[in-house]
Amino acid sequence: MIKLAPTDARGWRNRGMIRLFKGDTKRGLADYDMALQYDPADAYSWNNRGQARMRLRDKAGAIADFRKALEVGPGLRTASESLQRLGAAQ
Repeated sequence: MIKLAPTDARGWRNRGMIRLFKGDTKRGLADYDMALQYDPADAYSWNNRGQARMRLRDKAGAIADFRKALEVGPGLRTASESLQRLGAAQ
Protein backbone atom coordinates (compact mmCIF):
# COMPACT_ATOMS: atom_id res chain seq x y z
CA MET A 1 0.00 0.00 0.00
CA ILE A 2 2.80 2.44 0.82
CA LYS A 3 4.39 2.04 -2.60
CA LEU A 4 1.05 2.52 -4.34
CA ALA A 5 -0.12 5.44 -2.21
CA PRO A 6 2.80 6.89 -0.25
CA THR A 7 0.77 9.79 1.13
CA ASP A 8 -2.07 7.60 2.45
CA ALA A 9 -1.71 7.54 6.22
CA ARG A 10 -3.53 4.20 6.51
CA GLY A 11 -0.69 2.32 4.83
CA TRP A 12 1.85 3.79 7.22
CA ARG A 13 -0.39 3.08 10.21
CA ASN A 14 -0.98 -0.51 9.15
CA ARG A 15 2.70 -1.19 8.57
CA GLY A 16 3.48 0.39 11.94
CA MET A 17 1.02 -1.95 13.61
CA ILE A 18 2.58 -4.98 11.92
CA ARG A 19 6.03 -3.88 13.03
CA LEU A 20 4.83 -3.43 16.62
CA PHE A 21 3.35 -6.93 16.61
CA LYS A 22 6.67 -8.27 15.33
CA GLY A 23 8.59 -6.43 18.05
CA ASP A 24 10.20 -3.91 15.70
CA THR A 25 9.15 -0.98 17.86
CA LYS A 26 11.55 1.68 16.58
CA ARG A 27 10.59 1.16 12.95
CA GLY A 28 6.93 0.99 13.92
CA LEU A 29 7.31 4.33 15.65
CA ALA A 30 8.83 5.79 12.49
CA ASP A 31 5.83 4.53 10.48
CA TYR A 32 3.44 6.23 12.89
CA ASP A 33 5.41 9.44 12.51
CA MET A 34 4.81 9.23 8.77
CA ALA A 35 1.12 8.38 9.21
CA LEU A 36 0.67 11.43 11.42
CA GLN A 37 2.51 13.60 8.93
CA TYR A 38 -0.17 12.77 6.36
CA ASP A 39 -3.16 12.62 8.72
CA PRO A 40 -2.65 14.46 12.02
CA ALA A 41 -6.29 13.87 12.94
CA ASP A 42 -5.91 10.07 13.05
CA ALA A 43 -6.61 9.12 16.66
CA TYR A 44 -5.52 5.53 16.08
CA SER A 45 -2.07 6.55 14.87
CA TRP A 46 -1.65 8.78 17.93
CA ASN A 47 -2.74 5.93 20.17
CA ASN A 48 -0.52 3.37 18.48
CA ARG A 49 2.46 5.70 18.54
CA GLY A 50 1.82 6.08 22.26
CA GLN A 51 1.92 2.30 22.58
CA ALA A 52 5.27 2.24 20.78
CA ARG A 53 6.64 4.96 23.03
CA MET A 54 5.50 3.04 26.11
CA ARG A 55 7.45 0.03 24.87
CA LEU A 56 10.49 2.24 24.43
CA ARG A 57 10.03 3.55 27.99
CA ASP A 58 9.29 7.09 26.80
CA LYS A 59 6.60 7.79 29.38
CA ALA A 60 6.29 11.53 28.67
CA GLY A 61 6.02 10.93 24.91
CA ALA A 62 3.47 8.16 25.41
CA ILE A 63 1.33 10.35 27.67
CA ALA A 64 1.41 13.20 25.14
CA ASP A 65 0.38 10.85 22.33
CA PHE A 66 -2.47 9.29 24.32
CA ARG A 67 -3.75 12.74 25.24
CA LYS A 68 -3.61 13.82 21.60
CA ALA A 69 -5.44 10.62 20.61
CA LEU A 70 -8.23 11.54 23.01
CA GLU A 71 -8.25 15.14 21.78
CA VAL A 72 -8.87 14.11 18.17
CA GLY A 73 -10.87 10.97 19.03
CA PRO A 74 -12.76 11.49 22.29
CA GLY A 75 -13.78 8.26 23.92
CA LEU A 76 -10.93 6.14 22.50
CA ARG A 77 -10.89 3.58 25.30
CA THR A 78 -7.42 2.17 24.71
CA ALA A 79 -5.90 5.64 25.04
CA SER A 80 -7.82 6.27 28.27
CA GLU A 81 -6.79 2.92 29.71
CA SER A 82 -3.16 3.51 28.77
CA LEU A 83 -3.16 6.89 30.51
CA GLN A 84 -4.57 5.24 33.62
CA ARG A 85 -1.83 2.57 33.53
CA LEU A 86 0.76 5.32 33.29
CA GLY A 87 -0.79 7.16 36.23
CA ALA A 88 -1.62 10.20 34.11
CA ALA A 89 -4.82 12.17 34.44
CA GLN A 90 -6.88 12.68 31.33
